[in-house]
Amino acid sequence: MPTSVIIGSGPGAAGAAMALARDPKQQIIVLDIGGELEADRKEVRDALAAAPEAEWLESAVRTISHQPVSADKGALPEKRAYGSDFPFRDVGQLAGVQAIGKANRSVVSGAYGGFSNVWGAQIMPFSAATFDRWPIASEEMDPHYRFALDEMTLTGDEDDLSALFPLLISARPLPKLADRTRKVLDRYQSKRAYVQSLGITLGRARLAMRSEDCSKCGLCMTGCPYELIYSASHTFDRLRAMGRIKYRSGVMALKLAEIDSIPHVDVRDLQTERVERISADRIYVACGGIGTTRLVLSSLGLYGRAVELGESVQFVMPALSKSPTTDPRRERDFTLNQFNVVYDVSGDGFDLCQIHFYPYNPVFETSLPRVMQHPMAKPIATALLRRVSVGLGYIPSWASPKVKVTAYARPEGSLPELVVDREPSSGWPPMLRSMSLALMRAAPSLDLWPILPMTTVSPAAKSYHFGGSFPHSDTRSGLGTDRLGRLDRWNSIHLVDASVFPNVPATTFTLTIMANAHRIATESLRQTM
Repeated sequence: MPTSVIIGSGPGAAGAAMALARDPKQQIIVLDIGGELEADRKEVRDALAAAPEAEWLESAVRTISHQPVSADKGALPEKRAYGSDFPFRDVGQLAGVQAIGKANRSVVSGAYGGFSNVWGAQIMPFSAATFDRWPIASEEMDPHYRFALDEMTLTGDEDDLSALFPLLISARPLPKLADRTRKVLDRYQSKRAYVQSLGITLGRARLAMRSEDCSKCGLCMTGCPYELIYSASHTFDRLRAMGRIKYRSGVMALKLAEIDSIPHVDVRDLQTERVERISADRIYVACGGIGTTRLVLSSLGLYGRAVELGESVQFVMPALSKSPTTDPRRERDFTLNQFNVVYDVSGDGFDLCQIHFYPYNPVFETSLPRVMQHPMAKPIATALLRRVSVGLGYIPSWASPKVKVTAYARPEGSLPELVVDREPSSGWPPMLRSMSLALMRAAPSLDLWPILPMTTVSPAAKSYHFGGSFPHSDTRSGLGTDRLGRLDRWNSIHLVDASVFPNVPATTFTLTIMANAHRIATESLRQTM
């Protein structure tokens, strides 16, 4: 029976596992660090999910609804999942990782499900024009997008965004949108021709959530008690329950190699510290863009050499509306992204920027200036919250500063030291300035006025949308990989996460990771038949 090993449990690993599990002959072993939510918090979450909301204890809700934790000024706060930092916690995978200046150090997750435990749940395919720069055609990706969308559960609507980003499968409808979202989208429809002439298109969010079961309890961003928002852990839970995979947690991959055409991986048991070698017919590496880069540099002995990754740089842009809504704190709404703004710089569907807008979230209130949190300022704070939206936006990698990582050897049995830095840059990326100008021109039509002085660009590697250290290319020379994610010296070791992306668009990221991993695993199986 052929054996496949998958390293990791994030979206790339889930995509590969889905493809391999369709072959009944495959024996699938998943090796993972596997950090999980603490048992006491899991117990509280499950108790809330099992009880009517009217019976929820306020203390229990507080336990699992901690707001994001601020780090460096100007950087997006670090999210919590059910009050826990387990998606970011260092359980060995960050040992030896150093960040220069304000660069993000928490670039590799040791959690079961990876960073999909805390993602924003936005799912759209890359535009067809994006794949003109890949050695894979957009039509080749479509069936794999459909598998991934079906697994994640697509919630969204057909609208103007569909011209560039087709739904591909039947979508479930979004929950009722917030008053602010409806007002902005209605104004867009009435001024659609003019707004689109500025290169701007608006549409509803596309989310990986089971919307029909949403109670609009408002806990989306801190952890849905009903687990309605997709996590890669859900796919592995399902495959484990079916007996299709053998899952082993508490191990960390140290080195990859092929000896006499047989691929193997050396792993360290995080409890016993014992190092062992595991062989298979094929190995699929899905440790995340930087985690996989570190593992491969270690395996190839490439020390002291800076390797660049493309990053879709993240920015935060608050916006005000002149027309107030009802006080959002009194409404029952889901608090994920509700509407998207896409700016097509050149009009060809390639040079795109995107902003996900949130009309309200409890973190808005806690983020107000201290003076506005004083009881005497309550009327002013309320007036502001009735008018504010916050956008989380992205600039494509080819218009953003590169992330640089350099590996340095450490003692045997350890991953190398890894230094994370960003190439020098000054001020906003030019594409962000162009988008801001277009948004200001559209603001009177949309009643959505960006607050440019409060717009901030996040530090290096903070977007978590990075990759391309070993990009797919027509040849496997240098650090390029073929369409099956293989470096030129390996035939049966496949990189299946964003480390193989030729570029990182500003549009949503996780769906393409899962779909491309599904494609690689599917095509690699055909090669062995």
